[in-house]
Amino acid sequence: MKELLKLFLSSLPVPKTNKYMRRKNGKVFKHYKVVKWEKKAIKELEKQYQGEPINFPIKVEVFFFLPDKRKRDIDNMLKTLWDVLEKAGIISNDFLIYETRTVK
Repeated sequence: MKELLKLFLSSLPVPKTNKYMRRKNGKVFKHYKVVKWEKKAIKELEKQYQGEPINFPIKVEVFFFLPDKRKRDIDNMLKTLWDVLEKAGIISNDFLIYETRTVK
Protein backbone atom coordinates (compact mmCIF):
# COMPACT_ATOMS: atom_id res chain seq x y z
CA MET A 1 0.00 0.00 0.00
CA LYS A 2 1.37 3.37 -0.99
CA GLU A 3 1.04 6.21 1.44
CA LEU A 4 0.49 9.66 -0.03
CA LEU A 5 1.68 12.75 1.78
CA LYS A 6 0.75 16.14 0.36
CA LEU A 7 2.58 19.23 1.57
CA PHE A 8 2.15 22.80 0.41
CA LEU A 9 4.31 25.91 0.63
CA SER A 10 3.04 29.45 0.17
CA SER A 11 6.02 30.61 -1.90
CA LEU A 12 8.61 29.29 -4.32
CA PRO A 13 11.99 28.15 -3.00
CA VAL A 14 14.73 30.76 -3.19
CA PRO A 15 17.51 28.98 -5.09
CA LYS A 16 20.91 28.59 -3.45
CA THR A 17 23.06 29.56 -6.38
CA ASN A 18 26.51 31.09 -6.15
CA LYS A 19 25.07 34.59 -6.29
CA TYR A 20 23.23 33.89 -3.04
CA MET A 21 26.34 32.78 -1.19
CA ARG A 22 28.75 35.24 0.35
CA ARG A 23 32.29 34.43 1.43
CA LYS A 24 33.90 36.16 4.37
CA ASN A 25 37.25 35.01 5.73
CA GLY A 26 36.80 31.65 4.02
CA LYS A 27 33.29 31.09 5.45
CA VAL A 28 30.23 30.66 3.31
CA PHE A 29 27.01 32.40 4.28
CA LYS A 30 23.54 32.12 2.82
CA HIS A 31 21.95 35.25 1.44
CA TYR A 32 19.32 36.67 3.81
CA LYS A 33 16.57 35.89 1.27
CA VAL A 34 17.46 32.19 1.41
CA VAL A 35 17.54 32.18 5.23
CA LYS A 36 14.21 34.03 5.44
CA TRP A 37 12.52 31.66 2.99
CA GLU A 38 13.88 28.58 4.77
CA LYS A 39 12.56 29.71 8.16
CA LYS A 40 9.12 30.42 6.73
CA ALA A 41 9.00 27.13 4.81
CA ILE A 42 10.11 25.09 7.83
CA LYS A 43 7.32 26.60 9.97
CA GLU A 44 4.74 25.86 7.27
CA LEU A 45 5.93 22.26 6.85
CA GLU A 46 6.10 21.60 10.61
CA LYS A 47 2.43 22.62 10.89
CA GLN A 48 1.51 20.10 8.19
CA TYR A 49 3.62 17.13 9.36
CA GLN A 50 4.17 16.08 12.96
CA GLY A 51 5.27 12.47 12.41
CA GLU A 52 8.67 10.86 12.60
CA PRO A 53 11.11 11.70 9.80
CA ILE A 54 10.69 9.43 6.79
CA ASN A 55 13.57 6.98 6.78
CA PHE A 56 12.96 4.90 3.64
CA PRO A 57 13.31 5.53 -0.10
CA ILE A 58 10.61 7.84 -1.45
CA LYS A 59 9.26 9.09 -4.73
CA VAL A 60 8.46 12.82 -4.87
CA GLU A 61 6.25 14.90 -7.14
CA VAL A 62 6.76 18.66 -7.06
CA PHE A 63 4.56 21.25 -8.72
CA PHE A 64 5.87 24.82 -8.90
CA PHE A 65 3.21 27.40 -9.69
CA LEU A 66 5.10 30.34 -11.13
CA PRO A 67 3.67 33.81 -10.48
CA ASP A 68 5.31 35.42 -13.51
CA LYS A 69 7.25 34.62 -16.70
CA ARG A 70 10.68 35.06 -15.12
CA LYS A 71 13.09 32.24 -15.98
CA ARG A 72 13.78 29.85 -13.12
CA ASP A 73 15.95 26.73 -12.90
CA ILE A 74 14.10 23.74 -11.51
CA ASP A 75 17.26 22.06 -10.21
CA ASN A 76 18.24 25.04 -8.05
CA MET A 77 14.77 25.27 -6.51
CA LEU A 78 14.76 21.53 -5.81
CA LYS A 79 18.09 21.66 -3.94
CA THR A 80 16.65 24.25 -1.58
CA LEU A 81 13.41 22.31 -1.19
CA TRP A 82 15.21 19.05 -0.33
CA ASP A 83 17.26 20.84 2.36
CA VAL A 84 14.11 22.30 3.91
CA LEU A 85 12.37 18.91 3.96
CA GLU A 86 15.32 17.64 6.00
CA LYS A 87 15.46 20.63 8.34
CA ALA A 88 11.69 20.41 8.97
CA GLY A 89 12.09 16.78 10.02
CA ILE A 90 9.99 15.34 7.20
CA ILE A 91 12.77 13.22 5.70
CA SER A 92 15.83 12.05 7.57
CA ASN A 93 18.11 12.63 4.57
CA ASP A 94 17.54 13.80 1.01
CA PHE A 95 19.50 10.84 -0.39
CA LEU A 96 16.30 8.87 0.28
CA ILE A 97 14.65 10.61 -2.67
CA TYR A 98 15.17 8.03 -5.41
CA GLU A 99 12.73 9.37 -7.98
CA THR A 100 11.30 12.81 -8.64
CA ARG A 101 8.81 14.31 -11.05
CA THR A 102 8.87 18.09 -11.28
CA VAL A 103 6.52 20.39 -13.14
CA LYS A 104 6.68 24.14 -13.36
